[in-house]
Amino acid sequence: MNVAGPDEKKRWFEEIVAANERRILAISRSYAPAGEREDLCQEILLQMWKGLEGFQGRSAPSTWVYRVALNTAITFRRKNGRRITASGSFEEESNADFPAPSSAEQQVLILDDFLASLGKIDRAVFLLYLEDLTYAEISEVTGLTESHVGVRINRLKKVFVRRYCGG
Repeated sequence: MNVAGPDEKKRWFEEIVAANERRILAISRSYAPAGEREDLCQEILLQMWKGLEGFQGRSAPSTWVYRVALNTAITFRRKNGRRITASGSFEEESNADFPAPSSAEQQVLILDDFLASLGKIDRAVFLLYLEDLTYAEISEVTGLTESHVGVRINRLKKVFVRRYCGG
């Protein structure tokens, strides 16, 4: 990306972050336990800033953000030598003093549990699907073919239904 100067780079970066904040937070939530999410978000932002000059504009900025965020999250998990288990990711957040979760909160917990059980590629594909990206956009971010993206999404939906809906 060619920008006129540091002020222009900063302004453009702030716009990209503002437009993609929800995506960055969703990836951080899926790849890091509660106590490390802020660190992962900061690492994603740092990698985005470092890579901003390399952004060619051949894809949408949101696609570039997903690619940087996912690669950073995978590296972050690998570097920290952890594998988040479904039960471990929720033990930190649960507390007997809190009231029972609402239906929306329960749905988030179920989705977190499902995402935590997936491998890194399936997690990325399903997370991007939940963000309403097209198969073509998911293909661009993950490097999978569009047809392979479709196959994975259908398989993941079936696994989700079987596991959480008794189907």
